[in-house]
Amino acid sequence: MSANQLVLVIGGTRGTGLLIAHSLQRQGVPVRVLARNPQNARTRLGPSFELITGDITQQDTLLRALESATHVVFTAGWRSGRPAMEKHIRETEYGGVVNTLAAAQRVGFGGRFLYMTASSVTSRSWATVLLNLYKGNTLVWRERAEHEIRASGLEYTIIRAGILLNRPGGQRAVVVTQRPLPLSIRYRIARADVADVFVAALNHPRAVRSTFEVVWGDGPPRDSLPTLLDQLKPDAPLGAIR
Repeated sequence: MSANQLVLVIGGTRGTGLLIAHSLQRQGVPVRVLARNPQNARTRLGPSFELITGDITQQDTLLRALESATHVVFTAGWRSGRPAMEKHIRETEYGGVVNTLAAAQRVGFGGRFLYMTASSVTSRSWATVLLNLYKGNTLVWRERAEHEIRASGLEYTIIRAGILLNRPGGQRAVVVTQRPLPLSIRYRIARADVADVFVAALNHPRAVRSTFEVVWGDGPPRDSLPTLLDQLKPDAPLGAIR
């Protein structure tokens, strides 16, 4: 990590994104957070973060936030545990990614785009059918967002997280795998552990142009996160089936 970096966190006012922002700041990395409502964001984040007003559904509002950023961490999406119409999912979980990628290209962004999505985007089961019905085809649109990221020409890291829990991190072993996982209560992980994976992946050379899943394993923590990321392989060329 370096104080010469500037990480833009989109989705950094709550959930996993908020944990990532705080973790980076603790390590001395400058963090900029995109916020639709800066006053509410300041209450959650405190006075030490740089806040930029913007909305992922409005591409032009993203340009200033991206200027001089060396990395983008994108965790934004419809709030967990809430139903949604497909229109809203498409605008945020797909359109928001497309707008950010386009804005990044407009400002000449040359860093890495790290994206948080969900396990099961490429698997099909009764559980995924139910989730898509409840939440506006979220997995369909997230898979399409992944395709847009890979086709963007930017360096990227796509992290698919298991079912997210609001529990302390560092208590369980973390599994990093490039095998697609189904939507199952078996594959869970604390938001805090996912945040740590993002921080570890930020500059890890093996995470470039890589898609992988993170879930809890059995027992206490074993290998360090950089060691787990060492096993990664780059994604197949565009057009190949994952």
